[in-house]
Amino acid sequence: MKPVSIKLSPKAERWFLEEIAYVAEHSPSAAAKITEKMRDLQKRLADFPDLGVRGAISGTRRVVMKPYVLTTRFKDKVLEIAAIRHSRQGDAYAPTELADEMDLDHEGNGDISDPRAKI
Repeated sequence: MKPVSIKLSPKAERWFLEEIAYVAEHSPSAAAKITEKMRDLQKRLADFPDLGVRGAISGTRRVVMKPYVLTTRFKDKVLEIAAIRHSRQGDAYAPTELADEMDLDHEGNGDISDPRAKI
């Protein structure tokens, strides 16, 4: 199987860069380790795009990179890391850009007009 392309959504990239900057203020070596873990995970995802478990929203997957949880999905034939959160944050809410692109119904299948809808 040919490796797939990986990208971060603008929101996920912004979150990750802010997180790395915060961590680097306290421990530059920890920030470097997190960055390396992300690079390694992106390489694994390129080879194994179905890594992780199915997300609550159809078409998404949840991948753990301790202490972070990533939400992935295919968008335009590219595997996109749509959202990243710290595991202490609990379940992440569905990313707005993801919800806008998906037809989600009101039958408990991810209606994110309700701010409590979680992925």
